[in-house]
Order: sequence, then C-alpha cells, then structure tokens
Amino acid sequence: MPILGFISLAPTPTRDEWDRTPFAVELKKLGWVEDKNIRIERAYADKKFERLSVLAADLVRMKVDLIYALGPYPALAAAKATKTIPIVFYGPTSPVEMGLVDSYARPGRNATGVAWSAGIDVYVKLIGFVKQLAPAATRIAYLRPRSPAGEQIDPKETARQSEFLLQLVSAAKKMGLELRGFAVSGPEDFDPAFRAIRTWRPQALYSHQTPITGPEIQRIIEFANTSRIPSFYDAQAFAKAGGLLTYGPDTSQMVTQSIGHVDRILRGAKPADLPVEMPTRYELFVNGKTAKALGLTIPQSILVRADQVIQ
Repeated sequence: MPILGFISLAPTPTRDEWDRTPFAVELKKLGWVEDKNIRIERAYADKKFERLSVLAADLVRMKVDLIYALGPYPALAAAKATKTIPIVFYGPTSPVEMGLVDSYARPGRNATGVAWSAGIDVYVKLIGFVKQLAPAATRIAYLRPRSPAGEQIDPKETARQSEFLLQLVSAAKKMGLELRGFAVSGPEDFDPAFRAIRTWRPQALYSHQTPITGPEIQRIIEFANTSRIPSFYDAQAFAKAGGLLTYGPDTSQMVTQSIGHVDRILRGAKPADLPVEMPTRYELFVNGKTAKALGLTIPQSILVRADQVIQ
C-alpha cells in the first residue's frame, strides 16, 4: 500500500473535514481510497511557518512514497527535505525561479505539479482591471507578502520576491499608475500597513492570495471597504467575502490537475518527466454590492467577461 504525505500550512482538519476537501474527493475519483489501497500521512503546520521544515523531515523519515505540497512554502520545505521522494506541488508562482524545477516542460528533479502562474502576466491583467473600474485612480497600494521573520528562506526566494515587486511597479507605471508595496509577513503587520496605506491615500488596493494574506481575507476586505478603497485580488474567495473584483485561476480545476500528477506518479511515472502544468481556466468575479456601496458603475466590458457578478 503506497503512502502519500500531505503537507500544508493550514489548520489541522477533522477526518470528516478532510474527506470533504477537493483533494480527498479527487483522489477517490481516481480510485485511491484511504486505508484500502493508499495510506495518507497528513502534516498540517497550523499557520506556523517554522513547523514546515520539521513536518517535511518527518514525512521523509516515514518513508512516504510521495509528498503533496499545498502551496509555495510547503513545496520549498519538501524540496529541501528530500531530493529523491517524488513531490507534487500545488499553487507556487514561478517554480523555476523558486528552484523547484529545472523547466516547465522537463522538471528534471523530484518535483512537478501545477503552478499558480509562470510569471507576472496574470497580475498585470489584474492591474488592468483597476483602470477599467476606477479610471480616475493614480495610486495603487499593494499588500506585499514577505517571507515570515525568523523563517529560513533561501536568499534566491527573497530576491525573487523583490524582483516581482519591481516588475509590478514597472507594469503599473506603463499604465499611468503608481504602485507602492506595503510589506506584511504575519498578522501583526496588517494594522501598521493599513495605517500607512491610509496616510498615502491610494485610489485602489491590490493583493493576491498567499499563505500570508489568505488567512486575513476578511480583515483586508473590511479595511478596504470601510476606507472606501476599490480592491482587486486574484482569488474568488476575496470577491465572495466582499472584495470588489477578482481575476485568477479556477482553483478546482488546479486541484484536478495536481491530483492527476499524484495518480500518474503512484502508478509509476517519474516527476522529472511530467511537465509542470499551468491553470487551464481563469475566472473573473465582480461584487456588485460592493461596487454600488463604493459608488462605482461596472462597465459593460467587465460585465460581459465576468463569470459571476455577486449581488
């Protein structure tokens, strides 16, 4: 019976909660039933970044046959813990630059999976929606996720994060917008960042879902809406929670793609030979109620493209 290791930053779920996750559901669809033909060792860091390296090492000591890493930091922890056990990752941006794989077509190492994006293009498109929904905007505040203090992150990853910010600033400038980053690396950083943003007085707020911002979705949205700042994100959860607009990958499809990699490796494929996949579908969500509260009219160009207008 193969052993699948599952590592995540999320809080530990109950067994019933796990059984309802899209990951467990998709595994079952492909014929993998826990305790019948597969054993699953779950390692949850409960939002504590410093636990990831220990959890990854524990999975290696258990001699699991494959590690599924949910998100960029679990993927980095798993890659540091083993160079031989196959790793399937879900959701990192730019896995080549992160050092997880050699290339998208030929990963060449023990890791493969589904990337959130190959680069900055999807984030530039999101900035473009600012121009359409808030045409008078000249300043965009960017909640910049930064590696947690005290966490041992490869200097190359820190450099990649800095380069990403520079690319965002450059792309915004070409659209006539000034983008400024406000760094957050943990829950305690958000209130100071919010105060600094209010002082700067931007006309739009921009963020994307990461292990830093994801747990603070409601907090971010409440700040933006009470400050009457149009807000733009890359994951539909933000729009459903009250954010103005989201544009990003269809996460359910990404789960299907990544679990497909798990299935192929468990049946004998090598991760080095399985190309890293990109999201196959992107979704545009607009919160009509939030737009009305902010006094904004949703242009027809967005309405005809939207997968859903939330009322």
